[in-house]
Amino acid sequence: MTKFHRSSRQHTVDFLFTLSLLGVFAITAVLVTLFGANTYEKIVKQSRCTYETTNSLSYVREKIRQNDTSAGISIIQLEDHDVLEIQSTANGLSFVTYIYFLDGELKELYQPQGDPLPLSSGQSILTLHGFSMEQLTDSLFRFTAFDENGHSDEIVVNVNSHL
Repeated sequence: MTKFHRSSRQHTVDFLFTLSLLGVFAITAVLVTLFGANTYEKIVKQSRCTYETTNSLSYVREKIRQNDTSAGISIIQLEDHDVLEIQSTANGLSFVTYIYFLDGELKELYQPQGDPLPLSSGQSILTLHGFSMEQLTDSLFRFTAFDENGHSDEIVVNVNSHL
């Protein structure tokens, strides 16, 4: 009878050990998954913020380079906002492109010269937390984009044309 009692007790101990080992494994798996999900969420958020600031600055830089003419690019005030004004001609007609930050968005407004439209009618380019522009000299501009975390990226663009 003692043999049977020991064997039963041994099986109970083996079962409890296996069950506790499985429990430790399950808890570890859940913790690793939670930490991984948290890390993934942070990476996605940072990538989105970097995408927004970097692409907004790249967009402005390329617009300036596409329309690089002497006295054709400046920063002006419209409706109490800093606005990048880019003047251009197409088929003998004069056009103006305004790039500005309004209501949490970088916007663009393309229109014929002398045909003013309100800034609210511009097309949204990207959502940002903030955007600033500064004309350092006649041909040198600084643009800064801010993400939702308060981090910023900036570029300085030189207008190269002497036409």
